[in-house]
Amino acid sequence: MDASDLMHATLRTRPFSDKEWLFEWKYDGFRCLVRKHGQVDLISRSGKPFNRSFPDIVDAVAAVPGDFTWDAELAVGEGKGPLSFDRLQQRARTTLPKNIGAAVRSCPARLYVFDLLAAGDCDLRGLELIERRNRLRDTFDDTATLVYSNAVVGVGTWVFEQVQYYGFEGMLAKRMASPYMRGRSRDWIKVKNAGYDRPAALGFGRK
Repeated sequence: MDASDLMHATLRTRPFSDKEWLFEWKYDGFRCLVRKHGQVDLISRSGKPFNRSFPDIVDAVAAVPGDFTWDAELAVGEGKGPLSFDRLQQRARTTLPKNIGAAVRSCPARLYVFDLLAAGDCDLRGLELIERRNRLRDTFDDTATLVYSNAVVGVGTWVFEQVQYYGFEGMLAKRMASPYMRGRSRDWIKVKNAGYDRPAALGFGRK
């Protein structure tokens, strides 16, 4: 399983509510495929390794019992706001061993885990999302570094109000009965927060 197997959301302009769907906050980070099979591999959406820049995440994943494959979002702090994303970019650019320690201390990263794709040699992608998430919840305990990404059933419009209030990038909606399918899918919907402008807030284009 590699980055080309990732499932991707379809963009929608308006939030919605539906009792058959889960709704999650969209953290402003890097998509990260996590494989632990003998060794730990952190893989970006484009297929590049994150291991050198995020050894703290590697160590945290290595400490979780068993072998597995997770789908997750790699972020700094609570994964919201342009400043967090800017710090995440700085972390990702830090690859020299002599600089890693200071980067870990000044910009500690978190892995927000939202899906379980495999457990041991068992491919779980054919299971319904709700079953995969139930199994995922039993995989590890939340720490300062590894966080189970919570979701709310049914009330997408309320979740989106919270997204806007707390300054998250957007909302993800996922049909609970959906299997994990490679590529773009209408079973996963992304609704962006129009009030969230990462480039402007980072200073690009400011007068």
